[in-house]
Amino acid sequence: MLPLVDTHIHLDAPELDGGGPGVLAAARQRGVVSFVVPGVRVSGWPSLVRLAGQWPGVYAAPGLHPAYAGQWNEAAAGQLRALTRESGMVAIGEIGLDGAAGPDRKCQETVLRDQLAIALDASLPVLLHARQATGRLLEVLKELQVGKRVGGIWHGFSGSLQVAQRLADMGFLIGVGPILLRDNARKLPEAVRALPLECLVLETDLPDMADHPGTLVDVAERVAELRREALEMVAATTTDNARKLLGLNRE
Repeated sequence: MLPLVDTHIHLDAPELDGGGPGVLAAARQRGVVSFVVPGVRVSGWPSLVRLAGQWPGVYAAPGLHPAYAGQWNEAAAGQLRALTRESGMVAIGEIGLDGAAGPDRKCQETVLRDQLAIALDASLPVLLHARQATGRLLEVLKELQVGKRVGGIWHGFSGSLQVAQRLADMGFLIGVGPILLRDNARKLPEAVRALPLECLVLETDLPDMADHPGTLVDVAERVAELRREALEMVAATTTDNARKLLGLNRE
């Protein structure tokens, strides 16, 4: 059985209708041993704490998605700071910039910077979201030296090899997910072939990008195929990458 880590899965999503335990069971049957659940809205943070406390191998990454940046205030900031001291909290996420949803860019960037400051103070890595805002997010991350100081994962990467190399040089890992399985994927396969395997981690982004947690195995198999490497090597290395960055236990 392959030891895999899903670095981005929304086990608390309303679409699952409380079916998280079933999702976990199905994933474990395929060899997925650890699950990182990112935050989206402030109201969802308590459920992340419960998930991390109740289910072995489940870890929380509370944060405010840029699409919901309007929810940010002093109370939310205080709550997030407090959560960084809870057991099972391994990152701040998913945070970033979104040019297609949410409030204006100025608001989003203010909230991003506040959350990055919390992550830096707590020495926690970040799970990054970017849509139609890659350049500006890269600028902010470089300015604050986030990659070198705490590291993180660029979630749902779909960009060019050049951007992927820049992220790797800055100290970030590349989150490879179901986008890689699309017939029309061009940029991501190139990056997966060319980057060192030590720069990659795997994700499903279930239920947004995948219908079944076993999709993580499909992604791993595609990475192995593109790189012409053994699936066991891809699984072991990407799992080790995630464990080192996020401080995960060996389940």
